[in-house]
Amino acid sequence: MTVIMDGKKVAAHLSEEIKQALEVSESHGIKPKVAFVRIGDLSDSISYENAAVKRFEKLGMDTAQYHFPEDVSAKVFLTKFREINEDYSIHGILLLQPLPKHIPMKRVAEIMNSFKDIDGMKASNLGKVLTNDSDRLEPCTPAAVMNMLDFYEIDLKGKNVTVVGASAVVGKPLSLLMMNRDATVTTCNLYTDSLVDKCKDADVIVSAAGAINLIDEEHVKEGAVVVDVGINFTEEGKMVGDVNYEAVKDKASYITPVPGGIGAITTTVLAYHLVKATEHQKEPVLFLEK
Repeated sequence: MTVIMDGKKVAAHLSEEIKQALEVSESHGIKPKVAFVRIGDLSDSISYENAAVKRFEKLGMDTAQYHFPEDVSAKVFLTKFREINEDYSIHGILLLQPLPKHIPMKRVAEIMNSFKDIDGMKASNLGKVLTNDSDRLEPCTPAAVMNMLDFYEIDLKGKNVTVVGASAVVGKPLSLLMMNRDATVTTCNLYTDSLVDKCKDADVIVSAAGAINLIDEEHVKEGAVVVDVGINFTEEGKMVGDVNYEAVKDKASYITPVPGGIGAITTTVLAYHLVKATEHQKEPVLFLEK
């Protein structure tokens, strides 16, 4: 019988770990605080920020929100962002993306302290995913996938895994995280020839390509684990993933729904990363990085 992997259950489990860690931090007089930084008023960014603020505050974490107009100059924004980064009362920063074209993302990332980078956007944190360093803060969506697999005790060692999607924030780091678990990983994208052949023998399929019904019954072998990271909307406005859920669910041993799967975990993973970030910053020397 297929197991529907429930993101809310995973988030609740992770929340308990966060609460325990917060009790320890607060016993030492430290209360983690996150800064949300947003330029402009894109509806997706506002929705994500509101959901994240709600989650952090529900867990008992302090939040600060910094909003800038779409036409803010690069000089003004970078100056203010540096001030936020150097504020010792702030332990983590979430920069809402995308940024306007006139704000250089590379420069913003260079300013941010890697130990405050709770969404794992800096090259140094991505590099630590490659080297499997324990003090890394990886991008939150790949981290959410790994938390989901861990919760359902799905061992990746020796498994054949196909990741569809090769973005710098999901597909590439997720492939590395799985390789660090001794999986044999094939990474594909929307332009991959014979995608069915790359998927049909996989023990685990993860799709993060952003294409409705990209993964269908023919892609999935009997008993495979199917993780859908895609977020797409039909013409009727219904949220769906990359996987043809109804066609695939009876073949899979485990499968994530959309909504209610990976997306239900991401804001809780951000909060967990804030706990890790706060722990990393207990030693003053860590604040020296710019």
